[in-house]
Amino acid sequence: MPPMPLSSFAPARKILAAAAILLLAFGCTLHRANKAFDEGRYDEAVAAYREVLRSNPSDTKARIGIRRASQRAAEGHLSLARQAEQRGRLDVVLTEVRKALVLDPDNQIAQDWLIRLEQKAAREKAEADAVDDLEVMKAKADTVSGVQLDPRSLEGFDMNFSRRTSLREIFALLSKASGVNIITHTSFQDQSISIDLRGLPFHRILDTLMLQNDLFYKVIDKNTIMVFKATPQNRDLYENQLLKTYYLSNADPTELRSTLSALNPQLRVFTDKRINAIIVKAKPLELAIVDQVIRTLDKAKAEVMVYMELMEVTENSLEQVGLLPVINASDSSGTYRMGATTVNNTSGMNTNSGFTKIHTADIRVLFPNLALDFLKGNGDARLVASPNVRVLSGETGEVNIGEKISTTQSQLSLPTTGTTGTANASSLLGGVGQTSFSYEDVGVKIKVEPRVHHNGEITLKIASLVTTLKSGSTPGRPDLGKREIITSARLRDGETAIFGGLLKDEEQKSLQGIWGLADIPFIGRLVGNTRNSKAKTDVILTIRAVLVRKPMITDQDMAAFNPDEAAAQASQFAAKAMKGATPPAETGPAASAPQPGTSVQAVPAAPAQGASAQAIQDKKSEGPAEDQRPPAASDLVIFMSPVAAEIKAGERVQIGLTVSGGRGLSSGTVELRLPPGLKLGAVAPGDFLTAEAGSLEQFPGKDGVLKLVFKRNGAGVDSGLLATLEFSGLTAGNAPVLIQSGQFLAGTTPISGRWSNALVTVQ
Repeated sequence: MPPMPLSSFAPARKILAAAAILLLAFGCTLHRANKAFDEGRYDEAVAAYREVLRSNPSDTKARIGIRRASQRAAEGHLSLARQAEQRGRLDVVLTEVRKALVLDPDNQIAQDWLIRLEQKAAREKAEADAVDDLEVMKAKADTVSGVQLDPRSLEGFDMNFSRRTSLREIFALLSKASGVNIITHTSFQDQSISIDLRGLPFHRILDTLMLQNDLFYKVIDKNTIMVFKATPQNRDLYENQLLKTYYLSNADPTELRSTLSALNPQLRVFTDKRINAIIVKAKPLELAIVDQVIRTLDKAKAEVMVYMELMEVTENSLEQVGLLPVINASDSSGTYRMGATTVNNTSGMNTNSGFTKIHTADIRVLFPNLALDFLKGNGDARLVASPNVRVLSGETGEVNIGEKISTTQSQLSLPTTGTTGTANASSLLGGVGQTSFSYEDVGVKIKVEPRVHHNGEITLKIASLVTTLKSGSTPGRPDLGKREIITSARLRDGETAIFGGLLKDEEQKSLQGIWGLADIPFIGRLVGNTRNSKAKTDVILTIRAVLVRKPMITDQDMAAFNPDEAAAQASQFAAKAMKGATPPAETGPAASAPQPGTSVQAVPAAPAQGASAQAIQDKKSEGPAEDQRPPAASDLVIFMSPVAAEIKAGERVQIGLTVSGGRGLSSGTVELRLPPGLKLGAVAPGDFLTAEAGSLEQFPGKDGVLKLVFKRNGAGVDSGLLATLEFSGLTAGNAPVLIQSGQFLAGTTPISGRWSNALVTVQ
């Protein structure tokens, strides 16, 4: 057969060359990706891994590598987003968060952050559409109650009873003004009272009258209520009770039931684990408390991604050199025995009865065999584990990487046939052996329990156990090494904790030889056996905790809660509030007829009309800057209590500034004009400010002008005592205390307000 020409192999060589080039390029790309990951250039690593996967989609190393690199790269972009947010670069924040979400779509922090950014942009553009999800349905359900009243108006009523008036007469006037029938129970006892109810809405008037006179009312229908004497028996029999089902998204119904029962043992709570819901039967006031508790506690737990890397390095070395005496092939005791003995070959013991009858055949001389050892052994073990686990706050995550090895627990030999006699029973010759085994875990076992704090820090409870099989172990009876770490650490988000220093270094030396000869220098080592063994073990554990879901705590969760206000407004007047009440047209104080013996005046709210030029200048220099936007309508009313007071010269009187309907009120300025017949003493903030860590400043001006500037959180109560002013009488006569003007803000939005004045008569 003629040889084939070399030109026929050219296509094959080209194919092989192309395959070699592709293989080399593939290997270089994977190496470049791994190097970029090790150096912390995670974006480059992701790009390189993607290039590898485009060429070989089934490459396992590249698939694992791109997942790890994507998570690290996403965390890097989130870190850049936090830095940009501190600098106010919201456009950069949005870009970096989107990059992080593209790299790691499962990153919960990036998801939540992007949602918040999109919601903020939607609110700014006023294009957000209401989504009828579970939370919206809950919000709608909170505004609807089975107990609702429908008065003609939710605005304030102009009712002032300075003279003592019968309660029945007051209820009749209130019924006529509101259109709600008010009937009294047989337990009701009429009495005469004097009270100022000007500017208060219908529900606040009802609550004030009930509280002042130890009464309560039951809603019969939307236009009828019945008033009872507030006794425990009447409340149990007649007070309205509601039944409400709460569908929980995150909280456990059994745990929540325990919390509610501890808060109010009289509460009737039923659980349904099938749909993860609880059913509550309670009074409106109690139900308002349950609403707030569930709204606060039914929140998703925070989640933590824990990155762990554990490395254990073990080195073993053994050197055994020299002469070792042995009796048989399996003997390694190294015992030197030499001498003479008498032995009976049949029974194993000498049975000769006379010392003089010992024959030379019965005497044996024993010399040990000598084995020359030249043994040297080295063993290296390296255990590396890099597991990642995502854990809920307060829960335990466990990682177990390794294998099980069998170990001999016990060996038992039983005779094959039954025998009699003590000697025969104890003899096990010809028996059957039974061996029991068990399995031991060898490898890495790590448990972590994170707890996320509200400041973003993470407390980790860590339990790490590393079990290794020592080199040179006997099968069935292995020698196991154990390294255990149990600790707790508090880390910041993304911080790495390193646990090292678990170093164990063992060294053993032994010399076996003939007694006497082994102690002779140089000769003892020649005729002896030297054994040197070394073992070194080092363990390093690194743990990095990254917060992937933050606790959803809002300002409303931390604010104080007034169940009386919530029960009154959200339950019994919710239907009217949803429709929206017509706001009051006036922006100044409500006009009212002067009372006999008083001199109450209505002053316009606009400072340019009701204040002098000097007062305007004082306001510019001392008070907060006035917002030029028109004030929004509100139910805010500021009134003085008492409305009228009589004192003698030198005596003191306290007048309180009380706020009603101040929902969302965060700051404001009240300008008072004080009469010359009174001397101002102390000015103290009331619970409307102190309950929310608010502040009150006073700026005295000319002509008896006093400016009060206050600030508060605005997310808590909407009614209470704003300030207390203490006066002392100077000269006899009428001394009216007037509110000249006021500016009020709900956040950054100006709101309108109304007010009433007081009259002090100095005798």
